[in-house]
Amino acid sequence: MVMTCSSSRPQHLLFFSFLFFFIPFLSLAQLITVNIDSSIWNFPSNTACLSKQSNFSGSLFSNNLNRLVSSIPSRHSNTYNFYHFSVGDQERVEATGLCNRVLTRVDCLNCISQAAVNLTTTTYCPAHREAYVRATKCMFRYSDKPILGKLETSPVLEAAKPNDAAGDKDDFIRLQSELLNRLRQEAAAGGVKRKYAQGNGTGPQPNTTFFASVQCTPDLSERDCNKCLNYGFGNATKGRLGLRWFCPSCSFQIETNLRFFLIESEYESDLPRKPRPEQSKRRRVLALATLVFIKICYRKQSTLYIMSLSTFVLKKHFCNLKNKI
Repeated sequence: MVMTCSSSRPQHLLFFSFLFFFIPFLSLAQLITVNIDSSIWNFPSNTACLSKQSNFSGSLFSNNLNRLVSSIPSRHSNTYNFYHFSVGDQERVEATGLCNRVLTRVDCLNCISQAAVNLTTTTYCPAHREAYVRATKCMFRYSDKPILGKLETSPVLEAAKPNDAAGDKDDFIRLQSELLNRLRQEAAAGGVKRKYAQGNGTGPQPNTTFFASVQCTPDLSERDCNKCLNYGFGNATKGRLGLRWFCPSCSFQIETNLRFFLIESEYESDLPRKPRPEQSKRRRVLALATLVFIKICYRKQSTLYIMSLSTFVLKKHFCNLKNKI
């Protein structure tokens, strides 16, 4: 076997360079913009006053509720779009807020804040110790009882398209249910920060595709999330071309030939966790050692290559030994 030495740049590096610069443009070409702000999704805010009205103006509970609502805009926003609030030791007020996945963290907090203001003013549910509001893109609820981690399926809001499926309705419902149940299992298995899943499935007729998303408040257990969504699937109107269903603890949406959600890369990325002090120190030491190593290599006029073929590495090693001799 004859091996020869050559100083030319390896050809496969050109291939890797091509991939490095070309693949990002391929990804961008595949993105499809969805108008999540279209007026077709809007519906009037639905409220439910869940306790008897009472005159508690100026009471400790009223003051705590006002403090809670007024503090929402100044809360630290997060990309998981779920918030838990509480104010007071005595006459404690507890609240939760959840937004649709499509909202950015800033828009989500603004939506919850506005919903909370609307709910606690004279327009909707003044002087109530428990209430709930569902807006187009977020929900807010408060209570004088603990609500974190508690399953709540009432009240229910359903927004369905007026048209039913054409053709075999049983097959239509079966395929919708298969998609929803697959997403239910995925969402319920999510962590304590997000219980959400989205996807698509084939419809009963040619060129028919279902698009769906399901969501639970992430404070629910996996069991309660499954239970909540199953309740929704079982009680929602069947066989509609499009349907949105909401309750305080979960929601879902399904559409026919209409993608209403973004693809994963279009969502605002989750904020990275701050590294632990020892991790940060270790990374700084590693970075410094790497810089020193590169500097030494350049002083010796060494050329650094990234090799992908082991035979090429062996060839270089053989040539170095030969030159030293």
